[in-house]
Order: sequence, then structure tokens, then C-alpha cells
Amino acid sequence: MIEMVQSQDPGFAGRVHPMGARQIYMALRDQILGGVYETGSHLPSSRSLANELGVSRTTVTAAYEQLTVEGFIEVRQGARPRVASSLLEHGRSSARMKRAGPVR
Repeated sequence: MIEMVQSQDPGFAGRVHPMGARQIYMALRDQILGGVYETGSHLPSSRSLANELGVSRTTVTAAYEQLTVEGFIEVRQGARPRVASSLLEHGRSSARMKRAGPVR
């Protein structure tokens, strides 16, 4: 799923540092757009993803909130987040139009 990032700082060479909310958001967004998560599929709960990545639940929640605001996922209290169907349908249509080129 999401991988930890090796530090680029020479003082921390070889160490893995936890991802921030922005990196988690970008990784999940890229996975959603890349089809790793299909329409309606569930993402990990914030608690389980935080444990897996070694970050606070607040960090994962911030990433999920940004994905929600941008329409990538749908969140309901007490349920795991899932990929928004409207986003993928729109994204697939846009991708098809770009490949086909402009209408003349």
C-alpha cells in the first residue's frame, strides 16, 4: 500500500521517517487515480493506516479530510472511507476525451 520514505537528509542517512499528511494524501490520491482502489472500494480505517505507517491518527485523518474535500473519497462516521464513484466516472470520461483528442 503506502510506503515510508527514506530520509534524504545526510544526517539521517538510511533512516526511514514517517510520512506527513501531505505525503499520505498524495500517495492515496495517486493510487485512486491509478485504479489501485476501484469505485466504491474501502480504504483502510484511519486507525489501522496510522498504525501501519507509524504516524498519528490525526495525520491520517488530515489526509482523508483533504481527499474528501477534493471529492476523491466519501466518509461516514463509524464506517471506513471509500472511493467516491462520481470522481472515477468523471476521471474516466476526461481521460477518454483526452486520448480521443478534440472534437472537430
